Amino acid sequence: MRILLLVISYPPVLNSAARLFSELAEGLAARGHQVTVLTTYPERYLAEKGSRVIPKREKNKVEVHRLRNLRLPKQVPLLRGLEHVLYGLQYYMKGRRLGHHDVVIAYSPPLPFGATAVLLARRWKGRAIVNVQDLYPRSAVDLGLLKNRALIRFGEWLERWVYQHAHGITVHSEGNRAHVVAHGGSAEKTWVVPNWIDLDKYHPGPKENGVRQKYAPRAGLVVSYAGVMGFAQGVGDILRAAAIVAKETSDVIFLLAGKGVMLPKLKAMAADLNLKNVQFLPHLPEDEYIALLQASDVCLVTLHKELKTPVVPGKLPCIMGVGRSVICSTPPQSDARLIVKEVRCGLWVPAGSPEALAEAILALKADPVRADKMGDNGRRYAERHFNREKCISQYEEIIARLL
Repeated sequence: MRILLLVISYPPVLNSAARLFSELAEGLAARGHQVTVLTTYPERYLAEKGSRVIPKREKNKVEVHRLRNLRLPKQVPLLRGLEHVLYGLQYYMKGRRLGHHDVVIAYSPPLPFGATAVLLARRWKGRAIVNVQDLYPRSAVDLGLLKNRALIRFGEWLERWVYQHAHGITVHSEGNRAHVVAHGGSAEKTWVVPNWIDLDKYHPGPKENGVRQKYAPRAGLVVSYAGVMGFAQGVGDILRAAAIVAKETSDVIFLLAGKGVMLPKLKAMAADLNLKNVQFLPHLPEDEYIALLQASDVCLVTLHKELKTPVVPGKLPCIMGVGRSVICSTPPQSDARLIVKEVRCGLWVPAGSPEALAEAILALKADPVRADKMGDNGRRYAERHFNREKCISQYEEIIARLL
């Protein structure tokens, strides 16, 4: 079967979208399918500036076609939305020239990729599946990034159109499934497929590893955040919590790794607060990212307090996979809160409350046995629910059902 994947990010880019869709592509190709990926040239979220080696054929005979980036300013929300629409058109024009495919699977955001997948599938009398990760335009409205009523109505119309016309929708949590169904999707054609991890890579390891020895050799407690530092992540709460923790103890070290449009402001904020207990690390390659999680006593998952969607950040399965306790600082609508409470793999505190976040960090510092137990709970859950091969098999089953 010929399968086309549409995604903005693909290795050597290092982010959740690139990891998920590269593993999906390679997994489907290993099962005998002819897989093509349409993506962009790598520019952001690279571990090193020189890591742009991009062979056309990746592992397991996946054929990769790349388009030039549009280079619109990422910090301007309106231009970011325009960029997404233009990407949808650009991918459609390129996809038409790639020949017939039986199935098109699109990663959303950007939301226009859903429309691109539907239109390409119609052209080939195939099937379109949209993997919905973030719920747009709701997320942009919640964060105050989209305020124009006409643009909001257009985004809501496009969202409903994609949900109604896609042959299948996949989401990573039940809350996201409920949103899709409430906004035009079919309950019978909307499936929950968790964001998987490679359990052989993401496994428990010693805390006293090279990362800890390099960045926090004398720390009594290492607290880490690793991921995008953008509008939605609420990383400012971590810095405010670090200031509160610093008043109580000097042996808690915060390691913040990653890039994003908010990073310059976050560094300036840390300087204004005179935070001696915070270190900013670069965007890490996967092996160092895993080592950072393993070196941590507590890992943080944060979202902005205004983000009302049920999104589950992709870093949560990774943290659970390495068996570390998590403090989840999200709005109550996030399904991440439900997972953390159900699995007992960490603590939940409301987003926008650095005081509660600091209190949770100090509580786990005072009870390391409890923290280790939470980490063990997370690993066992990951083994049952986040297995990569099991989740890719779900995609095969969905494809077979749609065809």
